[in-house]
Amino acid sequence: MSLTRRLDLGLLASVLVVMLLLAHGSVVLFDYVLRDYLTERLREDAESLATLPVDRDNQVRIDPLRLRASFNQVYSGQYFVIDIDDTIHLRSRSLWDHRLKPVQGDTAQIREGPENQSLLAWTGQYHRGQHHFTITTALDYSTVTRRLDWLRLCIWGLGGVMAILLVFIQRRVIRLGLMPLEKLQRELAQLHEGKRMALETRVPDEIAPFVDELNHQLERIERVLNRSRDGIANLGHALKTPLSVMETQLARRELEQFPDLRQSLHARLDDIHRLVEKELQRARLDTGEVSAAARFQPDSDIQPLLDTLREIHTNVTFINNNTLLTPLPWDRDELLEILGNLLDNAGKWAHGIARLTMSCDRGRFVMLIEDDGPGIPPDQRARVMGRGTRLDEQVSGHGLGLGIVEQIVHHHGGEIHLGESDLGGLAVTVELPTPVSN
Repeated sequence: MSLTRRLDLGLLASVLVVMLLLAHGSVVLFDYVLRDYLTERLREDAESLATLPVDRDNQVRIDPLRLRASFNQVYSGQYFVIDIDDTIHLRSRSLWDHRLKPVQGDTAQIREGPENQSLLAWTGQYHRGQHHFTITTALDYSTVTRRLDWLRLCIWGLGGVMAILLVFIQRRVIRLGLMPLEKLQRELAQLHEGKRMALETRVPDEIAPFVDELNHQLERIERVLNRSRDGIANLGHALKTPLSVMETQLARRELEQFPDLRQSLHARLDDIHRLVEKELQRARLDTGEVSAAARFQPDSDIQPLLDTLREIHTNVTFINNNTLLTPLPWDRDELLEILGNLLDNAGKWAHGIARLTMSCDRGRFVMLIEDDGPGIPPDQRARVMGRGTRLDEQVSGHGLGLGIVEQIVHHHGGEIHLGESDLGGLAVTVELPTPVSN
């Protein structure tokens, strides 16, 4: 069942229930007001009858000429009965032979009357001279009852018409409200065809969070796709450090005399295979949340990297100022790739010192890599961020390091800055926002 039909049925049922209650309540209220008003008229008639003349013999005489004409017309709808001292019973000619019993209490009640009439009757007690009067006055209430029933039906009919009208109005309002969804559907079709990568239609506030989240996911997918495309191009550079280590180890003549060294080379080859698998997986699809086993652990992951770099850059002293011991919520291989590229570049350009400092401050993870080399002039720092850009062809390498680092950092919503170190060379600052846990 469609949402519009559900809303239509809900509105129709609600209006009919409201109109039913309104009709019943209105009739009950009108009936109460009319009864109260007619009761006053019956009381006034009774008080008028209580002033009938008493002759010298202390007898009550009824002069028909002094009575209201309707009291003398048979079944006219206005009646009275007078009981005097519980011995004398007088009644209006309009009652004919119908007996009307007195009403208990001071409120008017419905009594069965002649000719199937419903009578509203009231009884009052009066004293005049030595006589006690019990006067019951009544009038035909059938006409009022029929009018109230007619009023009830009119309200019900009006409620039905209003319900149908409101359903049509609601349908129109719903159609106007859902028009942005039709545009959204067309944009989704364009999204499926690859003609757009975001939804731009303005939607109602109730749907806006869904569209915003969808756009966020689309943007994330776009970043993943871009990283996957770049990952193939970066695969060769990802092999640079293990291959460099292997070349260094293979260059030694005494390789066969040192089995530990041979084992080290095998470990580097394993690194190559691991990096290949990592890049291929990144090219296919981002796996999302990092498992606890794959997280970066500074206390155990940094030292092997520094040992490898010391073997490559034997003339450079690598200083580790890291004090972080707890695992960090980022993939180990990605952070090692960032640190490996930046520290490798620092080792190539440093005269003798390369320094790593890591800290967490105000919800951001900061990595600072410094060296005492020549640095990079401020006007040329933007150039080195591109893939393949090199400022000095005399230094070995392919110039992909900073480009890969920038790609990974931006993927995590971070920033990378190039500046001047107090050691005299280049200072590279990488800032990553700490992920918010669900």
